[in-house]
Formats: sequence, structure tokens, C-alpha cells
Amino acid sequence: MTREVLLEAVAREVTVGHVGPMADEYLEDGIPFLRSLNIRPHRISREEIRHISPEFHGRLKKSALKPGDVVIVRTGKPGTCAVIPDDLPVANCSDLVIVRCGPEIRPRFLAYWVNAIASEHVASHLVGAVQQHFNVGAAKKMPIVLPDITEQDKVLSILGALDDKIELNRRMSATLEKMARALYRSWFVDFDPVQARTLGQPPAHMDATTAALFPDSFGPDGLPKGWERRPFSDQVTIISGGTPKTSVPEYWGGEIPWYSVVDAPEAGAVFVLDTEKKITDAGFDGCSAKMISRGTTIISARGTVGKLAMAAGDMVFNQSCYGMEGTRKHTDEFVYFSAVRAVNILQSMSHGSVFSTITRKTFDGLEVVYAPDPVVEAFAAQAGAMLERILGAQREIQTLAALRDTLLPRLMSGKLRIRGAEKQVEEAV
Repeated sequence: MTREVLLEAVAREVTVGHVGPMADEYLEDGIPFLRSLNIRPHRISREEIRHISPEFHGRLKKSALKPGDVVIVRTGKPGTCAVIPDDLPVANCSDLVIVRCGPEIRPRFLAYWVNAIASEHVASHLVGAVQQHFNVGAAKKMPIVLPDITEQDKVLSILGALDDKIELNRRMSATLEKMARALYRSWFVDFDPVQARTLGQPPAHMDATTAALFPDSFGPDGLPKGWERRPFSDQVTIISGGTPKTSVPEYWGGEIPWYSVVDAPEAGAVFVLDTEKKITDAGFDGCSAKMISRGTTIISARGTVGKLAMAAGDMVFNQSCYGMEGTRKHTDEFVYFSAVRAVNILQSMSHGSVFSTITRKTFDGLEVVYAPDPVVEAFAAQAGAMLERILGAQREIQTLAALRDTLLPRLMSGKLRIRGAEKQVEEAV
């Protein structure tokens, strides 16, 4: 049995996060402080999360968050919604609508409703001349077609199975990326295999054939004997991007993925599988964009600087980015993780702040270890296996999310029966 209600009728509280200047309150560590960019459909992103002091958190009691609270973006991408998870026991926020559900509605059901069904209500209630936002008053008047708790739980069991699998893949990808990054650091920054061999010991977690690729001593420059440092620009071909004229409709809406920083994968996901905008063959011919192939590293050079991605297939990118291809064979993985290292160096030089731009001269000033081809190929084999698993996980996430987004409105509206949806999910997961 379903009934139509307004959100304010089934919520214990609908309020708003802190509104006011925050720049002077942010700390390196402390209480997590969520902003609009941390709210993604159905989940909380920990990327670029800020922190505040416990004292300041104590003063912002109205915007304090706890597990089970539902947060809705007010500005930026209004209506984007997620539930605060159990592994975020204490947090605070700014400029978000906060909903605390009553006993008649599950928080996760509300989040699914807002993300999938309520877009028309959100869009028709945006206010503000310069920057439109979705306010608390409009949220309270949001209509919801609400089934009873038993039926809500059935819907959540289906959609939750998809989201749980998506989250599992997301975490696995992040773990694999950390392992590959650690392998790069061990081989090309800390030189652990060489350190072990100088002591007459076999390198840890390495077969004898691979170990034999590493020298057993260091040169006077502190590098493994026979290795050297070279500018990053000597080890990669740097490719510039381009943008077709936005005033020519025939250039847009085609089949060629066109990457910009908004398409950057989240931390640990590595690959860009698809892009928000695509261009036509005419658009490609009419601009300076260069086609890159799978495995090419893309780095954002202006605006949001230092975002990295690896192309999962052929694509082009805009002029605010550079593409980087290795000048030697079997170096896609080496180039990507060298770029990760380079961004870390740039951040440390900027004392942790965001550096303003990357130019071709930036790559000239960054030195990266130049190791013999067999060592780089061995790294490619091991890191590449991890990246292939990440790519597979990301493609599965894409498929599962598409199925969820197809089932969601039909389930919520009652147009799809529970049993039919369960069968589709069982086949997918």
C-alpha cells in the first residue's frame, strides 16, 4: 500500500548545514567537513574532504551529522543526495539540506527517491539569480509516493545489492591502485630491491628472475648502479588538447569521447571510461585536439590542476590538459605512476596547497628515475595486472550503475514488480 506524503510529514527534522565563510577554519586533520562536492548520487566521496577542529564542530551543532542522516546538495548540482554511512560517525557540513527521517521512511529509500524521482521538484524550486540553490522550504514540500516499511525494505534489498557490489568494486580498485603505487615507490624511489641485494639478501616478494634485473650496488650519485635521473619530459611525449567551437552545433553530440577535468576518475579508479561530452568527426577535424589511445595518461594543467586519468580507450581532451605517452615500449604503467609521483612532488613544493598551473616547462624541471628497459617492463607486467583488474572493476561498476538507474524509477513508481527486479539483479551480481 502506498500513499503520497510531503517530506516534512515523515521527517523528524529538515534543516540546513552551516552557511558562512570557512576558509580560515580548515585544518589538515580533525572532524570531517562535507561540502557539495563530497555528495555524489547514493554515496559520500572522501576525495578532497576538508576538516575542522572539534571546538568549531561543537559550535556548529545545527549542522553536525551522524550516520543515517540524509544530505541533499543545495548548490552546484542541486538534488544530489546520499546517506551518511556508519563509517562516518562524526562529521559536519556546509550548505547542504539535512534530513533526519522519522519511523515511516528509511533514509536510503529517501535518498533513492530524491536522486531518481524528485529531479522535477528540485528543478522547479530553485531560487537565486546568480547561483541557483535548493532551499529547506522547498525540500520540506517535496512530494513522495511512500510504500509501507515492509515494501520499502524489499526495494532497498534489491537496489542495495547493486550498490553494495558497486562499493565493493570501488574499494577493491582503491586497494589495487595503492598496491601498484607502493610497488612503484619500492622500485623507483626507495630502491628496495637494490637495497636488499647490496646486503646479499633476496628482495622481498620477488622471484629470482626479476631480482636479477636489479643491480647489487649503488653509484656515487646514490642511484642504483647504471641508473640515472632524467627530466620527465625526456621520457614522455607530451600531447596538447583542443576544443571544437562551442558555437557550431555540428561539432558536438557525436561518438568521440572528449575529456575534461569533470570526467576525472575519483582517487583509486585510475581509468576514464566515458566522458560527459562527445564530439563529432567534423568537430575533431575542426580543432587542434589529438586522438590518444588506451593507456595514455592525461593530466589537468589548468583550473583544477594535477588530476590524473588513464584513457580506457581512444579519446580526445581539451586544452586544459596534457596527454603523456612513454617514449619507450611497455611504459604506460611507468608513465602513469611517475605522474602520480610528480604531482606529489609539486604538491610538496607548494606546501600542500594547490599549484596554479602546469606547463611544458614543468615537465622539464621534474626529474624521474630512468631505469633499464627490462626493469620497466617487469614493472609494467606486475602493475599492469593490477590495472587490468581495476579496469574490469570500473567497467562492472558502470554496468551495475546503469542497471540500478534503470530499475530505480520503475521500482519506486511501482511499475516494476519486486520479483522481476530481483531476477535482473541476481543475473547481474
